[in-house]
Amino acid sequence: HNHCGTILAFQFHEQNTTMSRLRIFITVMTIVGMANSAEVVTNVTGFGLTACSNFEKEITTSTWQDCYAACVRESTCTTYTWHTEGGACTLAKAPTRSKPLASTFSGSSLPIPSSSSGCKRPPGPPKPPSCPSPAPAPPAKAGSPNIVFFLTDDMDHMLGGWTPMNKATAALTQQGATADNWFIHTPVCCPSRSELLTARYFHNIRVAAPGDRGCMHVNVSASADSDFYAKYYFAPHLQRAGYTVGIFGKHLNGDNPSCPPPGVDRWFANGGGTYYNPQFTSDGTSIVFNNGTYSNYSTAVIGNVSLAWIRGQLDAPTRRPFMAYIAVKAPHIEDGAGWPVAQPAPWYQDAYPGIRAPRTPNYNASCQDHHWLIRQQPPMTLEQAQHADELYRSRWQTLLSVDDLVADVVTAVENADVADKTYFIFTSDHGYRFGQFRMPQGKWNVYDNDLRIPMVIRGPGIAANSKFAFPASQVDMMPTILGLAGVATPPTMDGRSIVPLVVSNASAAPPTTVDHINSMAADGGVDGYAASWRTEQLIEYYGLGDVVRYEHLEDTDNNTFRALRVVDAKAPAGERNMLLAEFTSITNWDYNQPADEFELFDLDSDPYQLKNLYASAPAALKSKLHASLERLYRCQGSATCN
Repeated sequence: HNHCGTILAFQFHEQNTTMSRLRIFITVMTIVGMANSAEVVTNVTGFGLTACSNFEKEITTSTWQDCYAACVRESTCTTYTWHTEGGACTLAKAPTRSKPLASTFSGSSLPIPSSSSGCKRPPGPPKPPSCPSPAPAPPAKAGSPNIVFFLTDDMDHMLGGWTPMNKATAALTQQGATADNWFIHTPVCCPSRSELLTARYFHNIRVAAPGDRGCMHVNVSASADSDFYAKYYFAPHLQRAGYTVGIFGKHLNGDNPSCPPPGVDRWFANGGGTYYNPQFTSDGTSIVFNNGTYSNYSTAVIGNVSLAWIRGQLDAPTRRPFMAYIAVKAPHIEDGAGWPVAQPAPWYQDAYPGIRAPRTPNYNASCQDHHWLIRQQPPMTLEQAQHADELYRSRWQTLLSVDDLVADVVTAVENADVADKTYFIFTSDHGYRFGQFRMPQGKWNVYDNDLRIPMVIRGPGIAANSKFAFPASQVDMMPTILGLAGVATPPTMDGRSIVPLVVSNASAAPPTTVDHINSMAADGGVDGYAASWRTEQLIEYYGLGDVVRYEHLEDTDNNTFRALRVVDAKAPAGERNMLLAEFTSITNWDYNQPADEFELFDLDSDPYQLKNLYASAPAALKSKLHASLERLYRCQGSATCN
């Protein structure tokens, strides 16, 4: 394969060798999703055999345990490799070579031995993980749809983040509905994901005081008994509706349990990790993909494991509806000192030569009427700008692999002839910047490039190539997913389902989705539900201390803010598209004292938020916006938060 670099294809054990760029590297790891051998080893060697001489023999076995037993019986066998596609079992004392064999996967945890180490017997069957078995799910309602949820990390909406997603455009955008006003409630990773997973606003999941232990101020621990998992987590609601739930990839930045959280049947998760040689917790066991081959690219690993699980659900004799949560690291930077960028797959490292970050009107702009963090920004130097451009390019390159993943998952569902029974959703955890307001990279701020994120939904009853303008956020995502499954929004959730707003052809929708629409629109019909939708979106952020990126201070303790993002087509001119932001110190944790600084923007006349109108705005307007912001900031539950 011309994208494989120096990897040589000695043998393929896959049924289909006409694979896309993504599949060529990820199919070797389908064992992780479908075979116990890879789920329980502690050091998986992606590609290749890990042995030291010339014996090789292939047989067919039905399980990895039988493959291991066959290796034990062969006096010369040091490594066994079991392949999920077709059950091929390779027994080997592999020849010494500088490259591992392609398209094989080792069930052994032995490293590639040195020439002086001699050969060792293969390890015995590993102990099964200690995680308890998932609770049995009741039968699902007839016609319950499958749900596939894709989540990227740091993918912007306003600065071209969707541009590399050509396959996703064809598979999702052109077949579904795109949000015009989808916001993030908190523009940083762990709070954003926590709000997504619980459908609760930040003020309802944060720690009691700013110095308390938490994940970026979120009150969560890795214990399944913590309130986060035991009371607020989304998955048990789907499980009780008869769903099987699989979570693959980045979950929270920290405080991820070793065993599957409540309601989750398949757990293959990490906190983001690294692009290469990533480590995951797989149903209670740590797995590292670390033999140095291209198969160890994080997006490929996540894509392959999730694909294998989805195929397993589709091929199951007794099929249950499934929800697959697929969360990649891309296009997040590879954290580190200096000038960190995202790390693309090798076959995309030359893509987009010469691309630069957009030079928007607020690029490298001095705004002296803004919050002090913006006022104090020095101009970006040429070196800083060049590194921001390099970051921008690397992010697009990593998104090409995400595009492959989306296309392969959608194709697998289509090939199984269940696309008309499946909803696909794609979104991000917050936006980004590349020089806006003189900050070379990052998020952590209140401006639209930080807050606006892509959101696309495709599925039965949703009009192809359509759009919707209702303002919403990730806090509304789980009520929406539950609604598609026919599950009412729990009282613990602050968000609201958008299903009645996007499923326009109920006759084509699954019965559970139709039941949800009818229940939500019982009083005034769908039109009444739409008319009652909010026009004001709450935003919250609590500073994480001094955060320096590319030599610029981009966050600090008094970059703590709450904000009201107004989108109201029926409001008077000048009030239809607004942002009010109130900045304070993190010590003013509950906003019991007045804020220190304010910003107010009319984004119809000033879409790049260059002119702060707060000083000259009418007192009545400021008072009205502040009252709405205060009300939403104190809200709890769907009844008072919408």
